[in-house]
Amino acid sequence: MSSGSEFQAPGQAAAESLGHPESYEEVEREVGREGIPPGWHRPLPERLPSPGYWPAIMALGITFMMWGLAVGFNEVLSTIVILSFIGFVLFVAALIGWIGDLRDERKDQNE
Repeated sequence: MSSGSEFQAPGQAAAESLGHPESYEEVEREVGREGIPPGWHRPLPERLPSPGYWPAIMALGITFMMWGLAVGFNEVLSTIVILSFIGFVLFVAALIGWIGDLRDERKDQNE
């Protein structure tokens, strides 16, 4: 029968060999004033982009275009044209708006 020693936590020597700090105060000293441990850096971008509606509008435009193609199999020409046109307009508007938002974000980051 086993003594259970293989399931015990490693001793102090093992923890020191791994380079782990012994206490919370030691971690605070390593981190310093900036709040970043040595050898680390802040991830970029430091702020997330603002949420927008352009992806949803683009998806709606694609849906309308595909719906126009699906209805097209029923040979109703006016419905094909109307749905596909609405979808195309939504798609182009969303693409222009989304690219405009991306350009505005770039300007904010370069200032």
